[in-house]
Amino acid sequence: MNFTALDKFLHEMTARGVPDAEIAVTKDGETVYHEVAGYTDIDRTRPATKQDIRWLFSCTKVMTCIAAMRLVEEGKLSISDPVSRYLPEYAHLKVKNEKTGEITDAKEILTVAHLFGMMGGLDYDLKAPAVRAAIEAGGGTREIVAAMAEKPLHFEPGTWFKYSLCHDVLAAVVEVVAGMPFGEYLDRIIFTPLGLTDIGFVPSEAQKARFPQMYNYDAAARKLVPMSSDNPYFLSPRYESGGAGLFSTVTAYSKFLATVANGKSPEGYSILKPETVKLISETDILTPGGRLGMISSWSTRFFGYSWGLCGRVHLSPVVSAAKSPQGEFGWDGAACSFCLMDPTNRVSLMMGLNVRSFVYGYHVLHPRVRDLLYECLEAK
Repeated sequence: MNFTALDKFLHEMTARGVPDAEIAVTKDGETVYHEVAGYTDIDRTRPATKQDIRWLFSCTKVMTCIAAMRLVEEGKLSISDPVSRYLPEYAHLKVKNEKTGEITDAKEILTVAHLFGMMGGLDYDLKAPAVRAAIEAGGGTREIVAAMAEKPLHFEPGTWFKYSLCHDVLAAVVEVVAGMPFGEYLDRIIFTPLGLTDIGFVPSEAQKARFPQMYNYDAAARKLVPMSSDNPYFLSPRYESGGAGLFSTVTAYSKFLATVANGKSPEGYSILKPETVKLISETDILTPGGRLGMISSWSTRFFGYSWGLCGRVHLSPVVSAAKSPQGEFGWDGAACSFCLMDPTNRVSLMMGLNVRSFVYGYHVLHPRVRDLLYECLEAK
């Protein structure tokens, strides 16, 4: 292994318009590369450090899916179960015809598989009247997720793909099945056993002081614009968003990824059995309609990939021309963080960024970092 090329790429991030970046790589459960570059403020007065805390945004989805698969592994949850078995509000859903505006009763049953696969017909509308009312009432995970069921679906469950609040609903299912708040369940099966600190849903004032400045990329002006570092998916102190609610250091999140990819932590703790991780790395959960919907949503970004039980899943290195093997899986976040797990080689990678609306990051930086990882693992 020789990480010179990856290190060079990381320290060139500022030249690409990225104010700060952090990358951690693990192999066989051990950290083999971890560096940070840049500054956490626009005036370049505060160098980025490994103690910086970031909102994970949609990288939260990875942990939510792993938590749900723990329950599947234990026989407490099946991906074929109707969501209404756990969340009764989802028993009588409506569907709105996108062309005519007609609202009818849903003919298909919303299942847990549809939540995993973003095929539930939901959206990311947090301003829907019922949702707003639940937020203003200080609702928790169950109350706000229940309110989401009042809005008509965009399509019959399982017939299309739409990136949405599906994993927030999945977190509520986990909460019901586990018999405890979602965050408490994560703490019980992930945070405490792995000794993770500086990770959670509600940061303390001391932790807030360690967040880097958040930026929005203005494509028209081709520049970064400072923005609030608050998480817009923090809907109430009692709401634990399974889709975008976690904050973490790269260090803490990387240990979680390493434990999944390696099968166990250095201390010997396993979150999932090897056969469950293998199932995640092999499963393309999309229906034909869902597959078409994913292509429609993201065009060429995921050729060779599909959507599985934990975000994207690599199906064909021949088609993708990617250097990661078949079975690599993971996801990214709204501020352009990126993660992958490779159980075949027991490798993981976490990249922390803090730039929103940054298409360049998803289409250029993420695949390049992925490929550099494998070049460096083979380099001498």
